[in-house]
Amino acid sequence: MSWTGSLIITEIPISCLFILVTGGSRYVPGLGNDDSGFGADPFTGAGRYIPGSSSNESAPSGVADPFTGKGAYSSAAQRQTQTNVYFPKTDGVTFEQANAPQIIAKLKELNEGAPQEHKLSEETMESLEGLLQVVCEANSSEPPPTIQQISLLWKVSHWPEEIVFPVLDILRLAVRHPQVNESLCGEAEGVQLCNHLLRLMRPEGRPANQLLALRTLCNCFSGRHGRALLMSQRETILSRAADLAAVCNKNIHIALATLVLNYAGCLHSQPDLEAKAQCLSVASRALETVQDKEAIFRLLVALGTTVASDHTAQDLARSLGVGSQISRYSTVSEPSKVGECCQLVLKALH
Repeated sequence: MSWTGSLIITEIPISCLFILVTGGSRYVPGLGNDDSGFGADPFTGAGRYIPGSSSNESAPSGVADPFTGKGAYSSAAQRQTQTNVYFPKTDGVTFEQANAPQIIAKLKELNEGAPQEHKLSEETMESLEGLLQVVCEANSSEPPPTIQQISLLWKVSHWPEEIVFPVLDILRLAVRHPQVNESLCGEAEGVQLCNHLLRLMRPEGRPANQLLALRTLCNCFSGRHGRALLMSQRETILSRAADLAAVCNKNIHIALATLVLNYAGCLHSQPDLEAKAQCLSVASRALETVQDKEAIFRLLVALGTTVASDHTAQDLARSLGVGSQISRYSTVSEPSKVGECCQLVLKALH
């Protein structure tokens, strides 16, 4: 893919969606055109998998998957007899969609224009490309990433903030791999990773970096080391992430909602009221600002997951006025999953 001209970050108030545009082409960090199951965002986007096309997910008979299908139920009559297919959702949601050739092409372009002290060698570029190839393929025959490759990725993730986003895209995909998850999310290294991502997420930071840092945190939940790390740093991470609700960017809002949902899923079976209180608070705060329906849906699922089968959490949600706050979504019919999920959350709170 050829690129010319300079990098422009355009914020479009109407859709709150930024794109990175150069010379008529565009690279949207974290997105790709892969329509197959692996490498697609399981919740939304043109590359989402279709229920029934793979064995990754299944839905109750006669019911479209609420996280991927266009409609949650096939008829109003059937809706009344179906169980709650929305929450609790305890398996982590990740951002897997990618276009590896685009990422590498952009990385090479930015490397050519990088200051001399930050230029990457050909050997480094080949190492990153090899790592990306391994972590993007579900059943790769390639050997797993080496410690050297992982260390190199970590080092290059500290590139100047105006050019680091393709590297963050590789990091987002890499942390799903067991070896990378263990290496970067281990006890000592994990705190450094969190601190680095939190710096990129500061409110005055660049939207592309904020987005990819959030998505990287979401993907860390795919491994046990990542889950342990994020749970240990929950208070700080959710506090910083909550500030990004004020950024006018729907993709950032979806990533924020997904992060809250993943925390809610991990906390579902735990009697940690303080942690659940923070999830409720962050979700409630985000709903004051967020307009995108997919982000709203994920926040509703997070709320439902937090209060499901937990009377203390339900009491807390009621005291926070969650019911009155979300009631306006109960009549949303497009997409229908928003209204249906909202009604189930309200039912759980009554």
